Amino acid sequence: MSKNKYQKPRGMQDILPSDQVLWEYITDKFIVASRNAGFKRISTPLLEATELFTRAVGEETEVVSKEMYTFEDKSGNSLSLKPESTAGVVRAFIENGMASLTKPTKLYYIEPHFRYERPQAGRYRQHHQLGVEVFGDLMPASDVHVIALASRVLQELGIEYKVAINSIGSAEDRRKYAEALVNYFEKYRNDLPEINQAQLNKNVLRIIDSKDPDVIKLVDDAPQILDYLSKDSSSRFQQVLEMLEGCGIQYELNSRLVRGLDYYNDTVFEFVAVNKEIRDSLGGGGRYDALVMELGGTDMPAVGLGLGIERVKAILEANNFTPKELATDVFVVAIGNEAMIYAEELREQLLNAGLKVGANFTKKSIGDQLAIASKQNSKYALVIGNREAQNKEALIKDMSSGNQHTEKHDSIVNSLVNAIRG
Repeated sequence: MSKNKYQKPRGMQDILPSDQVLWEYITDKFIVASRNAGFKRISTPLLEATELFTRAVGEETEVVSKEMYTFEDKSGNSLSLKPESTAGVVRAFIENGMASLTKPTKLYYIEPHFRYERPQAGRYRQHHQLGVEVFGDLMPASDVHVIALASRVLQELGIEYKVAINSIGSAEDRRKYAEALVNYFEKYRNDLPEINQAQLNKNVLRIIDSKDPDVIKLVDDAPQILDYLSKDSSSRFQQVLEMLEGCGIQYELNSRLVRGLDYYNDTVFEFVAVNKEIRDSLGGGGRYDALVMELGGTDMPAVGLGLGIERVKAILEANNFTPKELATDVFVVAIGNEAMIYAEELREQLLNAGLKVGANFTKKSIGDQLAIASKQNSKYALVIGNREAQNKEALIKDMSSGNQHTEKHDSIVNSLVNAIRG
């Protein structure tokens, strides 16, 4: 068998119709939860100025230094496919004068991200994220609000998870902590991989986020950020934990959790799947109170989170969860050429009336077409043969009870609309 001439780029994916049922099930749950909580949707370009990410995410992070798709356009501008959405949403917030909106400003998005990393199960070079951002609310309750929203989505999806949470404090807290880390890791400089040696000189907190097993062993005995929190940051974090308990959200303290992006401060968190086959991060987030000002806006506290659609989908598939396709209201059955012409007229009228309508005129037997109607969980079948077409009538069959009766043309659509909508 010859190899196809054209194939999708490595690490990319086709989201086929068979995947879309579960995909839409996940996104629909997220959209409903976001709207119910007062969030409004925003979309930003796939491309942004490269400097936006180097400034916001951090030049020394692996995301920027190793994983971005970056190129120059025909005008010589350096552009990058967005590796994450928060920076773009903040840019849009500033550029479009959204700081003047009523606070808090609550936004949600469903966006593709691009990272040049090694493809593996559930991880793609183009992946998709469900995200929310809240601007203009400094209160600990806003941290809990976004955590609770993601918790509701995962619960609605039937996914077992835990919330790993930490505080990385203020900029001054992190400065003191960074000094302690440098003093600690300096003793092991020669044992560190080259990338971590560079981080030791430029951004030592990145070492805490290492996935290297040998580095993790060193991290286990390193100083902990919670011992370096100021009174204000410590009190704030305690309020967050108390509110999570009050909301019935179980959490697990993880003093090594720092997240992989430079803009975070105070609360950071991660949602981890609890599954016998997969134990992986579903997403996370935290506060980023300085980022809006850092990118040229006003002083604007903010908090956000993201959940990976592919990660969530992988868990549901591991749980053998398959949502039912939406039931069809009416399945139109046509036997014969005259019947097909009349059936198509009725199908479009039913669609115009707002019903979900199925049909498959390529099947020649009534049994085959009714079998498809049954598979689509159709509530009614509209059966038309050449005789019905000539008489401008149709047989309406209740698929659950098997009862059937004939309707004349003028009453077919209204009869079905009334039967389905009550």
